Amino acid sequence: MGAEKHNGVANYCRRPVHRPFLQRIQYAIWNPEERTFLGRTPKRWGVIGLIYLVMYICIIIFFSICMCGLLATMDERVPYFQLADSIIGDNPGMGHRPLLFEEGNLIWYHADNDTQIKRYVDNINEFLAPYENKSLLVNRGVNQRDCGTMKPPRAEVCAFNTSQLGPCSAENSYGYKDKMPCFIIKLNRIYNWNPDYYDDPHNLPPDMPADVKDYIANKTTTDFERRRVWLSCKGERPGDVEALGPLSYYPYPGIDETFFPYDNTPGYLSPLVAVQLLKPVHHQIINIRCRAWARNIHYTDSLKDRIGSTHFEIMID
Repeated sequence: MGAEKHNGVANYCRRPVHRPFLQRIQYAIWNPEERTFLGRTPKRWGVIGLIYLVMYICIIIFFSICMCGLLATMDERVPYFQLADSIIGDNPGMGHRPLLFEEGNLIWYHADNDTQIKRYVDNINEFLAPYENKSLLVNRGVNQRDCGTMKPPRAEVCAFNTSQLGPCSAENSYGYKDKMPCFIIKLNRIYNWNPDYYDDPHNLPPDMPADVKDYIANKTTTDFERRRVWLSCKGERPGDVEALGPLSYYPYPGIDETFFPYDNTPGYLSPLVAVQLLKPVHHQIINIRCRAWARNIHYTDSLKDRIGSTHFEIMID
């Protein structure tokens, strides 16, 4: 029974009516005596629904106002925090390919096993696909141009032609079948970062590898050719240095200044350097560290916190 009412006043201090378990569940959902659904009358449900409706409408309006104000102060191409003020900082990292997720930084294959070689070749091909097929880019690469020695206008970017990678090509299986494997090195993008170049052949870091120093001193003649972010690779330990052997860089061990600074222009593709191992020792893991050279690129030898470099291992059986 419902609450007894005398003179319109409900008595809530009475003992509740004892009902069987299933009936109590039924009455909790719909009480025919008090005409309540889940404990509330239709009028109460209407008031609560109206309150929540008004509240959420106000929340949506306030949120929309805040988002409109925020988006009005932002540029989709220009980050609010840049360089040292940003999370990634002002020191560019590096990356390499091939890089198989299940193997981490280890490149290990048998030279007579086509299946193993194909995994690395496919990984590099996938990475280079946007360079060779412009339709994969957001704007289909319509603003890419051959820059030469001149930086592109604001709305255009420099194109990178993979034919510059020499023998490190898909047709040559990137040297993996010939036991002279190639790997691709790139510098990570940082918005509005400009390198401070090592452009004086007589003022190079003492720890820069001899082959890169020799290239700068003997194979560069113009300011443009010397204003590059230089890249080098070497074995991490004395045993790795001996096992690594000589290297070749394609097109050269550096990145032209025409690719800097990165400003988030659509169609931009990172410039690449291919490094080929010419005579690596077989049946031995070789630890390789590649680094970038510029006065404002900080570098550490730490294996835990790598700065300005990338690390991987390779073993050819």
